[in-house]
Amino acid sequence: LDLFSYISLLIAHTAMPSNSRRSSVVAPLSPLFTFLNYLAFFGWSYVLYLVSVLLLPALPSVPSDFIATVQTPVLVLEGICIIEVLRIAVGDLPGNLLLGVVLHAIRLVAITQVLSHSALEGLWTGPAVILSWAVTEVSRYPMYIFPDSAVCRSIRMVVPLVTFPIGAISEGYGAFTVFVQSDTDVLVKILLAGMLFVNGILGPTMAYPALLKKGLPVLGLGTSKKSDASKKKN
Repeated sequence: LDLFSYISLLIAHTAMPSNSRRSSVVAPLSPLFTFLNYLAFFGWSYVLYLVSVLLLPALPSVPSDFIATVQTPVLVLEGICIIEVLRIAVGDLPGNLLLGVVLHAIRLVAITQVLSHSALEGLWTGPAVILSWAVTEVSRYPMYIFPDSAVCRSIRMVVPLVTFPIGAISEGYGAFTVFVQSDTDVLVKILLAGMLFVNGILGPTMAYPALLKKGLPVLGLGTSKKSDASKKKN
């Protein structure tokens, strides 16, 4: 995500829940999950609104209170994402549990330990990361809300092709900046080292190629698996 966020965007998060896979344990909570989808969509839309009202009047500067202002709604929305990871764990959503855990662990580290650090105050690192997260999520939830919409699914597949590099590079820069600060705690440095590995190694070699494989066919620039399968049959 956003860094590694995007392997999960395609594997842990983008996959649509299937009625045949729905766990009997959480099936009665289906209306709640539908409500959370709407809440997340409008919540991330609100984050986009906050970004615009905070940044536009201050351009080209970044308000010193930018992260402090958006931090609480982002943490609440990440809580909804954690619920989605738990649903993966119980089989109610298809996806890779490990990748979902890694994705949101990195986001939590970024919003609590990286973007809020004084070394990044006034820089565009924070706005770039938050904007990439918000645009990604606003483009994701309509696919849940309107599961039969090909347009929503196509948007979901294409948007991360742009938001991934913006988020991954910005997160990586922020993590490195905080890592080299003398006042950064050793435990935080360990977390940041893992974050840098994910963003710098796994992101470009695993996450983005996976995104391209999903998104380029939507733009008519690649061949989807379905097309390959149909060609083999013929």
